[in-house]
Amino acid sequence: MSIDRITALLDKLTSGTCTWQEKKELFTLIEGVDDPQLKAVLEAAWLKYNEPVHNLSDATSRVILNNILKREEPTRVLSIRKWRVAAVAAAAALLIGISIYKFTGSHSTTQPSIAIASDIKAPATHKATITLSNGQQVQADSIANGQLVMQGQTKVMRLANGEIVYQSQGQHEEILLNTLTNPKGSQVTSITLSDGSRVWLNAGTSLTYPVAFSGKERKVTVAGEAYFEVAPAGDHKIPFLVNIKTNQRDSSLVTVLGTHFNIKAYEDEADTRVTLLQGSVQVDHLQQGLRIVPGQQARYAAGKQIQVSMATSVDEVVAWKEGLFAYQNSSIAQVLRDVARWYDIDVVYTGNKVPDDTFTGEIPRTATLTELLQILQMSRVHFRLEGRQLTVLN
Repeated sequence: MSIDRITALLDKLTSGTCTWQEKKELFTLIEGVDDPQLKAVLEAAWLKYNEPVHNLSDATSRVILNNILKREEPTRVLSIRKWRVAAVAAAAALLIGISIYKFTGSHSTTQPSIAIASDIKAPATHKATITLSNGQQVQADSIANGQLVMQGQTKVMRLANGEIVYQSQGQHEEILLNTLTNPKGSQVTSITLSDGSRVWLNAGTSLTYPVAFSGKERKVTVAGEAYFEVAPAGDHKIPFLVNIKTNQRDSSLVTVLGTHFNIKAYEDEADTRVTLLQGSVQVDHLQQGLRIVPGQQARYAAGKQIQVSMATSVDEVVAWKEGLFAYQNSSIAQVLRDVARWYDIDVVYTGNKVPDDTFTGEIPRTATLTELLQILQMSRVHFRLEGRQLTVLN
């Protein structure tokens, strides 16, 4: 039954009719299928997907598939699970990556291997820290379940699922600020603020907030990438304000009443992006204020006015929260910035030349760095990994 269902989902994916939930179901089903069966299904799907319009010969098509599904010789004990992760990553690229592999001109029938000294695994733990109002730092995972610390009249709890929760027990005489920092190389961390609003922090992100909200506004500051589900407050007249902190000198502010939205504002990104999934928000930047509606994205760079457009894919924007790298014609440089934060590596380019290749597809964030690079190199970009430095060779 699983094989039949996987095959059906493959057909839906290649025809572009598969829903987000069905994509997630596919990954779950893959985990429960025997390796020989899985490989056979993926091979059949690849051959069906490889229509003549892609200009790939049968030989080249087979090399690509074998390279993705390559299973190492057992020179040492190699777990089936390791191969399965690679297969899942391959399935993601194969199924959802319409035009992932863009070959022009002449093509070699072999793919160069990645020069690697040692592989780097995906983050397996939460490494977040909470900086308290007195400057003390507390490891968010210092206890498995229970109270981490008291901040005034507010309990700071850690739930069994790893979520941080602030539970206000009474009025605060003064405003106490805490900062939750989720470093590079850490799993996504989530927090429930004292008003019930929830925030997810991607790797390389920090959030500063009062331990208890009071007054006529609820204001927090974010640097990096975060997904917000803002809780209504009181009579819905108390706005939730997000101050966006980057290396830009220009200040920017997002004002909401109750909504779901994503902010991506890393220091190494060329622009800041606010994407709305539900509700309504206003983005203020350079004395310009624009309100966006669900599905829209506000983008702006240092010293530039806000540009509003429909997001190519809202699912793609929040894929990081669902455990995926997801891109639609994104530059390799963009992909590698995200990769660098997730695996906590440094990326350098030979001759400081950044390739202009693009990538479309989805890759599970559970894949090792090597498995991810094996898929990315199909975009004609090649790599050398030494320690925690990844060199882009072309």
